[in-house]
Amino acid sequence: MKISEIFNLEVSQIQLDFVDINIDQDYPMYIDPYLISTRSDPWSVEVNRTIKNFFSKVAEYIRNDEHELAIELFQFMSEPKETCLGISKTGTKNGRGVGEGNATDIIKEIIRSKAIETGIVQNIEDIIVFVDDVDKDKLSDMTTNIIRKHLIDYTKEQCEIWNIPLTTSETLPYWDPISEDWITSNDELLFYKERELLLVPKAIVTFISEYNAQKYGWHYVVSNEREEHLRRRSALVRYRKYKNGREEYYLPKTVVDKDISKRIENGEFENRKDFLRKYTQRKPELFERFRKTTSGAVKSLSNDEIMQFTGFEDINNIIDALIVSLGNIPIGTKTASEYHKFIKSILEILFYPHLNNPTIEEKLHQGRKRVDIVMNNITQKGFFFRLQEINKIFCPYIFIECKNYGKDIANPEIDQLSSRFAFNKGKFGILMCRTIENKDLLYQRCSDTYRDDRGLIIPLDDQDIITMLESIKNNEKDGIEQLLESIKKKVILNG
Repeated sequence: MKISEIFNLEVSQIQLDFVDINIDQDYPMYIDPYLISTRSDPWSVEVNRTIKNFFSKVAEYIRNDEHELAIELFQFMSEPKETCLGISKTGTKNGRGVGEGNATDIIKEIIRSKAIETGIVQNIEDIIVFVDDVDKDKLSDMTTNIIRKHLIDYTKEQCEIWNIPLTTSETLPYWDPISEDWITSNDELLFYKERELLLVPKAIVTFISEYNAQKYGWHYVVSNEREEHLRRRSALVRYRKYKNGREEYYLPKTVVDKDISKRIENGEFENRKDFLRKYTQRKPELFERFRKTTSGAVKSLSNDEIMQFTGFEDINNIIDALIVSLGNIPIGTKTASEYHKFIKSILEILFYPHLNNPTIEEKLHQGRKRVDIVMNNITQKGFFFRLQEINKIFCPYIFIECKNYGKDIANPEIDQLSSRFAFNKGKFGILMCRTIENKDLLYQRCSDTYRDDRGLIIPLDDQDIITMLESIKNNEKDGIEQLLESIKKKVILNG
């Protein structure tokens, strides 16, 4: 059964911020530490800091020749069954997860490879490229152990949103960057039939298909070798002359790869990763270029990609049902919570993968103020990216207020939302409301707030929500962007 079915959430995967796993199977998706390291949203930055703190401690022990202490750090790794991510876990014929024995073997292989001492491995994700017997399953498992506390806190936030009950119990070990050690604690955890579950944000999950030894080896190292052979006119280079007189020196596509394999067979290198290690020591700029280039290629999985494994759902039917549900919510204070619940379930559809990790009734200013919904701005392109890069509106967090009013929004509601803004949290918000009779007047009021340097607010009513949903249904990829841009332009340029 899937999480949404177990706890009767009555929503689809595209309405959820986390991967809606079926707890009875494993998924070939992985927590990707490299993807996390490329993000600039506050949650990812904090998680990445924990990962780097752990690995820097490991590297410190190895560089100081304190190998036993480094090995001890890896003995707290366990096979994280709570996420159901990865394949071939314990109980299958070829278990590949990180159990205690596997984890010890990994750190011993890291030490043996000299990859840290030589400087080619500086981050935990680098070991998948240079260290033997480390694959995406093991990399994901190690990362899960290290960031377990972050995932516990994220699970608690999601359970609060969806009213899922929690149980206080002792956690498995997780890395504490303050004490720089593994610790456990009593915390509120998610259980189903005495089995602990961890919810994982969709935004940090990939197939780990870009940052690996194969991509680096073929597209950078082998490519560079080909260029070197051609430049030197080595014995591997072939010559041909065309009938029109044109001459060419060339290399058959597989000749360099065959040459590398032959050199491994002859004992010049232990294996393919040993070749990559030694080659990168001579040409470190290649790996640096690989890291920089890959940062633009690694992206969160789309809802469609995730649903290949969690179960396909007809998005058109979902959207049609949501539009009907929106129209059936009565206007007024008595149904404000129902409207609020609807908005939080629809934000994922409208704004993923640009925004994620919604929290509700977020406390601000030491609890003196609250905002209905806060989401992390995790995008590196599109509307929410341009807000910061072009409009210079600081917005690592997006503030969202929901007003189930039967009248137009006026200055008090605008002032309420703008008062939630802060220089260190963000100055952009979305005001969700039911109807706007006089849009020009409301845009003018939002413009007054913007010109007074109190932040930018975009109001959206039911019809705007329907328009954005219909654009998804009609596969109009820029429909949501165009609507948001048009309202932003009217607010900024008004007056």
